Order: sequence, then structure tokens, then C-alpha cells
Amino acid sequence: MFGPRHTVTIEPSGLTVEVPDGERLMQAARDAGFWWPNQCNMECRCAGCFVMVVDGAESLSEMGRAEAEALVNQRGRTALDDPIRLACQLGVYGDATVRKTGVRAGG
Repeated sequence: MFGPRHTVTIEPSGLTVEVPDGERLMQAARDAGFWWPNQCNMECRCAGCFVMVVDGAESLSEMGRAEAEALVNQRGRTALDDPIRLACQLGVYGDATVRKTGVRAGG
């Protein structure tokens, strides 16, 4: 693999995934063989892949319009006030820690 890779720790499981610079978290997790809860297969419609950002928010992509709309539609306007992001849209540019129950190895 070329370019920098970053480590994202997924709580509470303690799993870690190496993410190529700029790749979306959920795609990297799938490529690593992890199963990630969601309903729309990374189409930014269901918000089922949401994560709580615990640490490293500055190392993650900015929230785009589609992501914000999906969060509001599925979780309510207050979701934008919390450190909640959609893993299917979340570009990784440095190490981070997120919280998402249900993620497991062995897709």
C-alpha cells in the first residue's frame, strides 16, 4: 500500500483498523474483514453506521451535506450538536478513536 495509513480504534470492542489516508472508515473496516452495522450499504441513507467520535476529530474529514441530512433525518437535529458521524462518509487523515457497538471481526 502507498501513502500514509492511520489507526482507528473502535470502542468498546477494542478492534483497530488501519485506514489509508483519506479513505472512509467503513470501507477500510470492510476491507479488513470487519462487519459494520448498517442498512443501506454505504449509500448515506440509513445513518445505521453512525459512530461517536471519542478522540481525534481533527483527523477526520469535515461533514458534508449528504451526511448532515442523513443524520438529521434519522437521528434528529440534535445529532449535529454531538460528535456523531457516519462511518460510510468519514474520511480518515490521522489516528482516531470512535465508539460503535456491534462492529466485529470476521465480516
